[in-house]
Amino acid sequence: MEEFSANEALRDVPQGEGAVVRTRVTVDNALQKRIFRRVRAVLLGMMIVGVAMLVAYVVLYVVTDEGSTLPDGFWLDALLWFGALCFAMGLVAFISSGKANKKQLSLRLVNEYEFRADGLVINDYRSDELVSTSRLKYSDFEKIRESKEFFLLYPNRVTVYPVDKTLLSGEECALLRTFFRLPAKGSRRV
Repeated sequence: MEEFSANEALRDVPQGEGAVVRTRVTVDNALQKRIFRRVRAVLLGMMIVGVAMLVAYVVLYVVTDEGSTLPDGFWLDALLWFGALCFAMGLVAFISSGKANKKQLSLRLVNEYEFRADGLVINDYRSDELVSTSRLKYSDFEKIRESKEFFLLYPNRVTVYPVDKTLLSGEECALLRTFFRLPAKGSRRV
């Protein structure tokens, strides 16, 4: 195995019919935090909304017991159950995603990608040992998305192969967009 940094793009043939883009990504804690930043924010938001609803329930319950009345007890019950549900779902998803990430991090995963016009090759390493090589066509992926920092390749609904765009040049990103049939950067989807 060649020696090079864990996360880097390997420069090859940048243009032409036989163009190849090579890169490798180490699936570590920093990468996972960057990928799942929005998901974690949504889960944390759910928990905060749930706590706010539970506090509102307690306040309204105390107010109704002191002589004030609300038009319908249904809304008070709905506030309690919806608040508890939001908090519980956010907490369970937050904890379970953290456990899954810790298990994956213990494997020391490295994905090495070689992108060509006709498809890509993914070499998966665990603890510096090659465990699998996959040759895929771009049409084999259920979806391919582009975020600000990543190309995210989904072979199914659960698995994602992140390609770190910060390691690639502008030319290489443009070439990958054509391979993935994504709109050019700056163009809008209709």
